[in-house]
Amino acid sequence: MLKILRTFFILILFLFPIKQGFSQNSFNSPYSSFGLGDLTFTGFTRNQAMGGISLGIRNPDYIDYSNPASYSARDSLSMLFEFGVSLQASQVATEDKSDVPWDMNFSHLAFSFPVHKKVAVGAGLVPFSLISYNFIDNIRDGDDDYDPDFGELDYIFRGEGGMSQIFFGASYMVARNLSIGVNTNFIFGNMLSLQTISFLEETNSFNPKIQEEDLISGFNFSLGLQYYTDLGNDWRIVAGGKYTKQSKINVRTEFLKTNVLLLTGTGAIIDTLESRTSSKTKETFPSNYGIGFSVGKGEKFQIGLDYKGTQWKNSTILNSDSLANSNSLLFGMEYTPRPRNFNMYLQRIHYRLGAYYTNSYLKVHGNQINDSGITFGVGLPIGRVGSSFNLAFNYGRRGSKQNNLILENHGMITFSLSLYDVWFRKFKYN
Repeated sequence: MLKILRTFFILILFLFPIKQGFSQNSFNSPYSSFGLGDLTFTGFTRNQAMGGISLGIRNPDYIDYSNPASYSARDSLSMLFEFGVSLQASQVATEDKSDVPWDMNFSHLAFSFPVHKKVAVGAGLVPFSLISYNFIDNIRDGDDDYDPDFGELDYIFRGEGGMSQIFFGASYMVARNLSIGVNTNFIFGNMLSLQTISFLEETNSFNPKIQEEDLISGFNFSLGLQYYTDLGNDWRIVAGGKYTKQSKINVRTEFLKTNVLLLTGTGAIIDTLESRTSSKTKETFPSNYGIGFSVGKGEKFQIGLDYKGTQWKNSTILNSDSLANSNSLLFGMEYTPRPRNFNMYLQRIHYRLGAYYTNSYLKVHGNQINDSGITFGVGLPIGRVGSSFNLAFNYGRRGSKQNNLILENHGMITFSLSLYDVWFRKFKYN
């Protein structure tokens, strides 16, 4: 146990400084310039392959951190450890332009184990949001916005950063079929935005540059509940719910305004016009809730549905006047032909698929941005008990080409390694 826990904390320390190193810095989603950026898909690789369902899922071989009540599904003396990365790409299209950027990022790191026959814990590190955009508004002679006093110029907008979440939780079996749980979540990160005006016709002119960085940190708490019962003939139903209370989060802003003169071969001259750091403020982070259920037959088949909502309009964080309450409907299923047929590997593979629809929290030009997609994936068993290598594929569409919006076709591949171990196993020797 100590070896696994030590590995977990070493990985956390290792990932903090190189998290941006996973990125190719080419992913470009204009929608990540609004609010807190692109909110990440809740759940790990198995959940993502099943449309994102997680609230009514209860499995001893997987960690479902979205509902902390699920931790108590751990087998006695068992230990789960999971690590994953994701590859994301999108086709960004307007009426006359198209681009296909991509990016690779850390996906998740988590572990879970029982501490008592009725109590189990879980902890991990997951991304919360991602900010990555870089686009240019070109002003040329003949355009409506062209001013001969300034000549041709480029407005350059760039942003990077995002937020991460460390969670630690526990669950308790209140009764034989009823479990409750709680997660303590520490959310932190930085959001950097840069705006530059580049004068193209004046080679010796200063170019204005505004840099603004928001530093964010704070705690919130999630409560979870799960009830399950047998239906007979190896069928079981699980119903679950989660509620995260509205909380206060710390925000501090660093602002820098400069004029930059680029010099050929000798670097640049930077004239600082304004530099300030705001005092730390307490902003309102929204509450969220969800309900879900699943029906399954042993280890062979499972199907489920989740509904989730977040009250973003009640938030005061980062110009939330442009945000809207979000709602999501998620569907997923999993099928394993013969999970205990150890002589035929292909029949032990877990086949998964799902779909989702979300009214996202973004509101652009008065239009709430919708996101919908399909998912599928597989779980490849490792050995005979518990461990697996998992793949999830997600393809979705967000936005529109109408109303001066942008249509984004996005795809993501996530792969993870889930390791199952048994503590204090006794061996017999002849």
